[in-house]
Amino acid sequence: MSEKMDSLVEIPRGDWIKLRDLYDKQDPSSHGYMCINNYINWVKKEPELPIRILSLNGDWQKEGTFLISVEMGHKYLLFFNTLNDDLSPVTKALECLKPTNDQYLFFGFSSRFDPVIRHIGKTFLTKELSFTDGVWYYATKELVSTFTIEVPNGLRLDNLSYKDAETINEIWPHRHPNSVEFVRRQIQYSENVGAYDETGKLVSWCLRLPVGSLGLLQVLESHKRLGLGSLMVRALSKKINDLGESVVAPVVPENIASRTMFEKLGFMNIDKVYWAE
Repeated sequence: MSEKMDSLVEIPRGDWIKLRDLYDKQDPSSHGYMCINNYINWVKKEPELPIRILSLNGDWQKEGTFLISVEMGHKYLLFFNTLNDDLSPVTKALECLKPTNDQYLFFGFSSRFDPVIRHIGKTFLTKELSFTDGVWYYATKELVSTFTIEVPNGLRLDNLSYKDAETINEIWPHRHPNSVEFVRRQIQYSENVGAYDETGKLVSWCLRLPVGSLGLLQVLESHKRLGLGSLMVRALSKKINDLGESVVAPVVPENIASRTMFEKLGFMNIDKVYWAE
Protein backbone atom coordinates (compact mmCIF):
# COMPACT_ATOMS: atom_id res chain seq x y z
CA MET A 1 0.00 0.00 0.00
CA SER A 2 1.22 3.47 -0.80
CA GLU A 3 1.68 5.91 2.06
CA LYS A 4 -1.11 8.46 2.37
CA MET A 5 -0.08 11.92 1.20
CA ASP A 6 -0.31 14.85 3.62
CA SER A 7 -2.92 17.47 2.77
CA LEU A 8 -4.39 20.67 4.15
CA VAL A 9 -7.95 20.54 5.46
CA GLU A 10 -9.94 23.69 6.18
CA ILE A 11 -11.09 24.12 9.78
CA PRO A 12 -14.80 25.10 9.81
CA ARG A 13 -15.47 28.56 11.23
CA GLY A 14 -17.64 26.96 13.90
CA ASP A 15 -14.48 25.33 15.32
CA TRP A 16 -12.28 28.44 15.35
CA ILE A 17 -13.13 29.22 18.98
CA LYS A 18 -12.11 25.69 20.02
CA LEU A 19 -8.80 26.14 18.20
CA ARG A 20 -8.25 29.56 19.79
CA ASP A 21 -8.94 28.27 23.28
CA LEU A 22 -6.19 25.65 22.94
CA TYR A 23 -3.79 28.62 23.10
CA ASP A 24 -5.49 30.29 26.08
CA LYS A 25 -2.74 29.44 28.60
CA GLN A 26 0.24 30.01 26.34
CA ASP A 27 2.75 32.75 27.15
CA PRO A 28 2.57 35.99 25.11
CA SER A 29 5.53 35.02 22.93
CA SER A 30 3.25 32.44 21.26
CA HIS A 31 0.56 34.93 20.13
CA GLY A 32 -1.52 32.05 18.78
CA TYR A 33 -4.58 33.04 20.82
CA MET A 34 -4.50 36.68 19.73
CA CYS A 35 -4.07 35.90 16.04
CA ILE A 36 -6.94 33.41 15.89
CA ASN A 37 -9.15 35.65 18.01
CA ASN A 38 -8.40 38.56 15.69
CA TYR A 39 -9.87 36.73 12.72
CA ILE A 40 -12.80 35.34 14.71
CA ASN A 41 -13.74 38.96 15.42
CA TRP A 42 -13.16 40.02 11.82
CA VAL A 43 -15.49 37.43 10.27
CA LYS A 44 -18.16 38.24 12.84
CA LYS A 45 -18.17 41.76 11.41
CA GLU A 46 -17.74 40.72 7.78
CA PRO A 47 -18.43 37.02 7.02
CA GLU A 48 -17.38 37.38 3.38
CA LEU A 49 -13.75 38.22 4.19
CA PRO A 50 -11.35 35.88 2.33
CA ILE A 51 -9.90 34.18 5.41
CA ARG A 52 -9.21 30.45 5.77
CA ILE A 53 -7.76 28.48 8.69
CA LEU A 54 -6.16 25.22 7.62
CA SER A 55 -4.81 22.16 9.43
CA LEU A 56 -2.56 19.28 8.44
CA ASN A 57 -4.77 16.30 7.56
CA GLY A 58 -7.57 17.80 9.69
CA ASP A 59 -5.62 17.03 12.89
CA TRP A 60 -5.61 20.17 15.03
CA GLN A 61 -7.54 19.25 18.18
CA LYS A 62 -4.55 18.22 20.32
CA GLU A 63 -1.56 20.17 19.06
CA GLY A 64 -3.36 23.22 17.68
CA THR A 65 -1.26 23.24 14.50
CA PHE A 66 -2.77 25.71 12.02
CA LEU A 67 -2.17 27.96 9.05
CA ILE A 68 -4.21 31.11 8.47
CA SER A 69 -4.34 32.37 4.89
CA VAL A 70 -5.68 35.88 4.32
CA GLU A 71 -6.10 37.12 0.76
CA MET A 72 -4.74 40.63 0.24
CA GLY A 73 -4.79 41.75 -3.40
CA HIS A 74 -2.53 39.40 -5.36
CA LYS A 75 -0.78 38.16 -2.21
CA TYR A 76 -1.68 36.14 0.87
CA LEU A 77 -0.75 36.95 4.44
CA LEU A 78 0.22 33.67 6.08
CA PHE A 79 0.11 33.05 9.84
CA PHE A 80 0.95 29.75 11.50
CA ASN A 81 1.55 28.21 14.91
CA THR A 82 1.62 24.96 16.85
CA LEU A 83 1.55 23.88 20.49
CA ASN A 84 3.84 20.97 19.66
CA ASP A 85 7.54 21.23 20.54
CA ASP A 86 8.09 19.06 17.47
CA LEU A 87 7.92 21.46 14.52
CA SER A 88 7.60 18.77 11.85
CA PRO A 89 3.75 18.98 11.63
CA VAL A 90 3.73 22.72 11.00
CA THR A 91 6.63 22.26 8.57
CA LYS A 92 4.66 19.61 6.64
CA ALA A 93 1.63 21.89 6.61
CA LEU A 94 3.66 24.70 5.06
CA GLU A 95 5.19 22.26 2.56
CA CYS A 96 1.68 21.35 1.40
CA LEU A 97 1.23 24.97 0.28
CA LYS A 98 4.27 24.81 -2.00
CA PRO A 99 4.55 28.58 -1.50
CA THR A 100 6.17 31.07 -3.86
CA ASN A 101 7.77 34.46 -3.14
CA ASP A 102 5.13 36.27 -5.14
CA GLN A 103 2.27 34.54 -3.35
CA TYR A 104 2.85 34.65 0.43
CA LEU A 105 4.07 36.98 3.14
CA PHE A 106 5.00 34.99 6.25
CA PHE A 107 3.59 37.30 8.90
CA GLY A 108 4.77 37.82 12.48
CA PHE A 109 6.18 34.43 13.50
CA SER A 110 8.17 33.87 16.69
CA SER A 111 11.87 32.98 16.81
CA ARG A 112 11.37 29.23 17.25
CA PHE A 113 9.91 29.04 13.74
CA ASP A 114 12.89 30.71 12.08
CA PRO A 115 14.46 27.38 10.98
CA VAL A 116 11.11 26.22 9.60
CA ILE A 117 10.75 29.24 7.30
CA ARG A 118 14.40 29.05 6.23
CA HIS A 119 13.78 25.42 5.25
CA ILE A 120 10.67 26.42 3.29
CA GLY A 121 12.65 29.16 1.57
CA LYS A 122 15.42 26.81 0.45
CA THR A 123 12.98 24.09 -0.62
CA PHE A 124 10.29 25.97 -2.53
CA LEU A 125 11.08 29.60 -3.22
CA THR A 126 12.66 30.88 -6.40
CA LYS A 127 14.58 33.70 -4.71
CA GLU A 128 16.11 34.16 -1.30
CA LEU A 129 13.71 35.21 1.43
CA SER A 130 13.90 38.75 2.73
CA PHE A 131 13.55 38.79 6.54
CA THR A 132 12.44 41.67 8.76
CA ASP A 133 12.90 41.10 12.46
CA GLY A 134 11.60 42.86 15.53
CA VAL A 135 12.11 42.82 19.27
CA TRP A 136 8.93 41.40 20.86
CA TYR A 137 7.93 43.51 23.85
CA TYR A 138 5.33 42.55 26.46
CA ALA A 139 3.52 44.54 29.14
CA THR A 140 1.86 42.75 32.05
CA LYS A 141 -1.78 43.43 32.84
CA GLU A 142 -0.70 44.95 36.15
CA LEU A 143 1.61 47.38 34.37
CA VAL A 144 -0.99 48.45 31.81
CA SER A 145 -3.53 49.08 34.58
CA THR A 146 -1.20 51.82 35.88
CA PHE A 147 -1.03 53.66 32.54
CA THR A 148 -2.56 57.14 32.57
CA ILE A 149 -4.04 59.01 29.59
CA GLU A 150 -3.17 62.71 29.68
CA VAL A 151 -3.90 64.42 26.36
CA PRO A 152 -1.96 67.63 25.50
CA ASN A 153 -3.99 70.82 25.06
CA GLY A 154 -5.36 71.28 21.56
CA LEU A 155 -5.54 67.56 20.81
CA ARG A 156 -8.18 64.88 21.18
CA LEU A 157 -8.04 61.09 21.04
CA ASP A 158 -10.49 59.09 18.95
CA ASN A 159 -10.84 55.92 16.92
CA LEU A 160 -9.29 56.19 13.48
CA SER A 161 -11.59 56.58 10.49
CA TYR A 162 -11.48 54.66 7.21
CA LYS A 163 -10.29 57.77 5.35
CA ASP A 164 -7.20 57.99 7.60
CA ALA A 165 -5.72 54.93 5.87
CA GLU A 166 -4.17 56.97 3.04
CA THR A 167 -2.38 59.30 5.50
CA ILE A 168 -1.12 56.40 7.60
CA ASN A 169 0.06 54.33 4.63
CA GLU A 170 1.82 57.27 2.99
CA ILE A 171 4.41 57.62 5.77
CA TRP A 172 4.51 53.97 6.91
CA PRO A 173 8.16 52.87 6.51
CA HIS A 174 7.07 49.32 5.60
CA ARG A 175 4.41 50.22 3.04
CA HIS A 176 4.24 48.08 -0.08
CA PRO A 177 1.86 47.52 -3.01
CA ASN A 178 -1.66 46.98 -1.62
CA SER A 179 -0.56 47.99 1.89
CA VAL A 180 -3.17 50.74 1.99
CA GLU A 181 -5.81 48.00 1.84
CA PHE A 182 -4.04 46.29 4.76
CA VAL A 183 -4.24 49.54 6.75
CA ARG A 184 -7.92 49.99 5.87
CA ARG A 185 -8.73 46.53 7.19
CA GLN A 186 -6.88 47.13 10.45
CA ILE A 187 -8.78 50.38 10.97
CA GLN A 188 -12.13 48.84 10.07
CA TYR A 189 -11.92 45.63 12.09
CA SER A 190 -9.39 46.05 14.93
CA GLU A 191 -8.73 48.32 17.90
CA ASN A 192 -6.82 51.53 17.18
CA VAL A 193 -6.30 55.08 18.40
CA GLY A 194 -5.49 58.41 16.79
CA ALA A 195 -4.66 61.91 18.00
CA TYR A 196 -6.28 64.82 16.13
CA ASP A 197 -5.56 68.54 16.36
CA GLU A 198 -8.17 71.30 16.59
CA THR A 199 -8.64 71.33 12.80
CA GLY A 200 -9.30 67.57 12.76
CA LYS A 201 -5.91 66.70 11.28
CA LEU A 202 -4.52 63.32 12.28
CA VAL A 203 -1.11 63.87 13.92
CA SER A 204 -0.34 60.55 15.64
CA TRP A 205 -1.71 57.00 15.65
CA CYS A 206 -1.27 53.38 16.66
CA LEU A 207 -3.04 50.36 15.16
CA ARG A 208 -3.35 46.72 16.12
CA LEU A 209 -1.69 44.16 13.84
CA PRO A 210 -3.37 40.84 12.92
CA VAL A 211 -1.16 38.97 15.43
CA GLY A 212 -2.79 41.09 18.14
CA SER A 213 0.16 43.39 18.78
CA LEU A 214 0.54 47.15 18.67
CA GLY A 215 1.80 48.35 15.30
CA LEU A 216 2.19 51.18 12.78
CA LEU A 217 2.98 53.62 15.59
CA GLN A 218 3.74 57.05 14.13
CA VAL A 219 3.90 60.73 15.11
CA LEU A 220 4.06 63.52 12.51
CA GLU A 221 7.29 65.51 12.54
CA SER A 222 5.31 68.63 13.45
CA HIS A 223 4.13 67.02 16.70
CA LYS A 224 7.18 65.13 17.91
CA ARG A 225 8.65 65.67 21.40
CA LEU A 226 5.17 66.03 22.89
CA GLY A 227 5.08 62.48 24.24
CA LEU A 228 2.47 61.41 21.69
CA GLY A 229 4.18 58.11 20.88
CA SER A 230 4.02 57.08 24.51
CA LEU A 231 0.44 58.33 24.73
CA MET A 232 -0.63 56.23 21.72
CA VAL A 233 1.00 53.14 23.23
CA ARG A 234 -0.64 53.67 26.62
CA ALA A 235 -4.08 54.39 25.14
CA LEU A 236 -4.18 51.38 22.82
CA SER A 237 -2.62 49.14 25.48
CA LYS A 238 -5.48 49.98 27.82
CA LYS A 239 -8.06 49.14 25.15
CA ILE A 240 -6.46 45.74 24.58
CA ASN A 241 -6.02 45.13 28.29
CA ASP A 242 -9.71 45.87 28.85
CA LEU A 243 -10.50 43.04 26.41
CA GLY A 244 -8.54 40.66 28.64
CA GLU A 245 -5.83 40.12 26.03
CA SER A 246 -2.05 40.40 26.23
CA VAL A 247 -0.33 43.65 25.27
CA VAL A 248 2.65 43.05 22.99
CA ALA A 249 4.55 45.08 20.43
CA PRO A 250 7.26 44.44 17.82
CA VAL A 251 10.00 47.06 17.41
CA VAL A 252 12.71 47.06 14.76
CA PRO A 253 16.01 46.51 16.64
CA GLU A 254 17.62 49.59 15.07
CA ASN A 255 14.82 51.87 16.27
CA ILE A 256 16.53 52.86 19.51
CA ALA A 257 14.10 55.69 20.24
CA SER A 258 11.07 53.39 20.17
CA ARG A 259 12.85 50.67 22.12
CA THR A 260 13.83 53.18 24.78
CA MET A 261 10.25 54.43 24.99
CA PHE A 262 8.78 50.93 25.42
CA GLU A 263 11.36 49.99 28.02
CA LYS A 264 10.81 53.26 29.89
CA LEU A 265 7.09 52.40 30.02
CA GLY A 266 7.99 49.05 31.56
CA PHE A 267 7.60 46.68 28.59
CA MET A 268 9.81 43.57 28.75
CA ASN A 269 11.81 42.08 25.86
CA ILE A 270 10.57 38.46 25.68
CA ASP A 271 11.43 37.22 22.18
CA LYS A 272 12.06 38.10 18.55
CA VAL A 273 9.39 38.19 15.86
CA TYR A 274 9.89 37.91 12.08
CA TRP A 275 8.28 38.72 8.76
CA ALA A 276 9.56 37.07 5.58
CA GLU A 277 8.74 37.22 1.88
